[in-house]
Amino acid sequence: MKALIASWGLIFSLQGWAQSDLEVIDQAYMTFGVGDADGWAALHTDDFVWTIFGDLPQSGQRIGTQAVIDEVMGLFPTHWPALNFETIETYSAGDVVFVHTRMTAAGLDTESLHMFTMRDGKIAAFTAFDDTDSMRQSMLVRAMPE
Repeated sequence: MKALIASWGLIFSLQGWAQSDLEVIDQAYMTFGVGDADGWAALHTDDFVWTIFGDLPQSGQRIGTQAVIDEVMGLFPTHWPALNFETIETYSAGDVVFVHTRMTAAGLDTESLHMFTMRDGKIAAFTAFDDTDSMRQSMLVRAMPE
């Protein structure tokens, strides 16, 4: 009986330490923004799915955090220096969280909607509904010779 009570106490105390889905997502933006690939990867499931629509260098679907780290993370500083995300509003519906965000970078000031699917306290999927036209225009302006 003592073991059962101790087990329940441990479960409840660990639940107090567990991050909420919104805290995990906030941490994902923070680690992504500072280029902390290991910290960012730790917030995701092993079968994580990354999806960005459109026809930009980072567009497409990647499976696993390592694919995102290898194929995507380095693109943002190259094409959108000083990229920053500022949360406008967050909406939660069950295991899905939507983040309406302002996205700014050199030559870029737009809004986006990001959708996160959560599983067991980690991010299982990310889908970006970005303003790809504004993103492409900022790339073109930066690429034009003066």
